[in-house]
Amino acid sequence: MIARRGQPLTEYRAKHRKLAFYEFPGQRPREFFLYRPDSEVADAPLVVSVHGIARNATAHAYRLMEEAERCGVSVLAPLFSKEAYGQYQQLQDAKTEARSDHALLDILDAAARLTSADVSRILLFGYSGGAQFAHRFAMAHPQRVASAVVAAAGWYTFPTMQARYPYGLDTGGSALRFDIDRLLDVRYHVMVGALDTVRDSALRSSKKLDRMQGRTRLERAMSWTNFMRGLACEEQLRAPDIPIVLPSVGHSFVDAVERAALPRRVFDCFAQDVDLAFFETPAN
Repeated sequence: MIARRGQPLTEYRAKHRKLAFYEFPGQRPREFFLYRPDSEVADAPLVVSVHGIARNATAHAYRLMEEAERCGVSVLAPLFSKEAYGQYQQLQDAKTEARSDHALLDILDAAARLTSADVSRILLFGYSGGAQFAHRFAMAHPQRVASAVVAAAGWYTFPTMQARYPYGLDTGGSALRFDIDRLLDVRYHVMVGALDTVRDSALRSSKKLDRMQGRTRLERAMSWTNFMRGLACEEQLRAPDIPIVLPSVGHSFVDAVERAALPRRVFDCFAQDVDLAFFETPAN
């Protein structure tokens, strides 16, 4: 890993509401935006919000600020550049072998030094490509994730060794590893737009994938959740809730925020899974 304790950070602070940008320079830089609210509660869990393929990390940070202020938690939005991380959604780029999951672990070490947040088990949110990253990161590092909100993922990795990664967890000779015994220690929440049924150019499609998971993001969200619920039942563990369907929303982060109150829904999910005291502290 690149970013070690004591290694200098470069900081660029925005003019509005204390949003700061940090980076570890290098061949594969670690870049992230960080918001610390005035109401920050010491040892509250860190919220991490992961962008889609548009790399709109700033939009994620800004859209979650109001809820972060209300709840007293810091928000971190990593930036996985296309040049450095390519297919960050799959945790490891097939061409460069760049590990986006390792990058986030380094970034969490930095956040521990920059905030008073507890980064040992994060509250993880991802939208679209970020949702792909989020559920795969949670399955690879369940000890680091308390709650994961997976919204509008194009497709999913199923927790089975009967299919090769990224469709299942059989990684062959790859260095990528998944903790299949603990992945259900994480509380998962799935969200998808009621109108997210268009097979656009950003949606991975093939006969095999359509047969396994469904033809649309809505169908695939249902398929993955049902599989996870079945696994939880077999293991006698708490099952994920059925997907939250966002009304009047297609595949648009902005519409999900403005039409379906996405930030409040995300934080409500987090509040189900962690100490509610963190979410009852009024903003200053």
